[in-house]
Amino acid sequence: MLKKHFGKYGGILIAGLYGLFMRIIFGLHFNGSFADLFSITFVWILPFVVGLTPLIFSPKEDLQSSAIRIFRPVLAVLAFFTFCYWTGHEDFICLLIISIPYLIAAGLAGLLLGGAILYYRQKKGILYSVFFIPLVTGFIEPAIPTPSQSFETTSSIIINASKSDIWSHIVRVNEIKNEEYDKGFFNYSGIPRPLYAELDADTLGGTRIGHFEGGLKFEEKIIQWNKNNLVCFDIKIIPSNTNRTIFERHMLSGQHFKFLNATYQLKEISDKQTELLLTTQYQLDTKINFYGEFWAQQLLTDFQNRLLSVIKTRCEKPRMANL
Repeated sequence: MLKKHFGKYGGILIAGLYGLFMRIIFGLHFNGSFADLFSITFVWILPFVVGLTPLIFSPKEDLQSSAIRIFRPVLAVLAFFTFCYWTGHEDFICLLIISIPYLIAAGLAGLLLGGAILYYRQKKGILYSVFFIPLVTGFIEPAIPTPSQSFETTSSIIINASKSDIWSHIVRVNEIKNEEYDKGFFNYSGIPRPLYAELDADTLGGTRIGHFEGGLKFEEKIIQWNKNNLVCFDIKIIPSNTNRTIFERHMLSGQHFKFLNATYQLKEISDKQTELLLTTQYQLDTKINFYGEFWAQQLLTDFQNRLLSVIKTRCEKPRMANL
């Protein structure tokens, strides 16, 4: 009875622990001699092996079921996520970001190779060597050149106010109250929301400091200035000293993701109506830039839309009071 239950569920536990062990290995700093958390190996190859692990220990009759060959690899990934979160190696937003490749790769591994595992076991025994695949590719991958690409995302909003009225709410941002900011899914998942921004000089070369929840700061130097029309800041991240989240340590370290600049542009529609555009340019340096861009676009678009909504409400509030 114990052997039967181990065959059904023990492999899921082993897969979760194996994944956690590999997460620790890939999280170490090997100075470029081994793949890291932003690698093809960690994001696509490791989940393939994690997904195969419960099938390696599954009974023969279970491997003949396509449903089990998909369901158990998915459970193995969820076990891995649980261990990572429980031990503090990942937070929710990080697990959300890697969930798509992990669930897809694990499910495909079980569906496509479950039969091969059964055949191999009948001929030669359990295929333990599969556990070394991420280690082998982890040493090989750093030899492949890492592309560096720049991207941008733009959000816009129509505000019933003149450009001059909007300008003051852009260059400086007074404290954003909780009732002003419509928190979204990403904020509740661990992305800090903006609090306020202060500017030391209304001119080219001026420095604005953007403050966020948790002590995170953006130091923004004005590199373009056209009053009431356009302002562009370059961005330097100042990490929080006491409350750095796992997401902040991973994504904002500057090693793989880097903010380049942020630009506010005002386009007059009429004397009392303006289109406000916010464009963020950023750089990715990974071998999975196509996937990194997808999440960067989601996170930045969500942030920009919510911030522009605050600006719109503040600019239109005096007008609404006079109606």
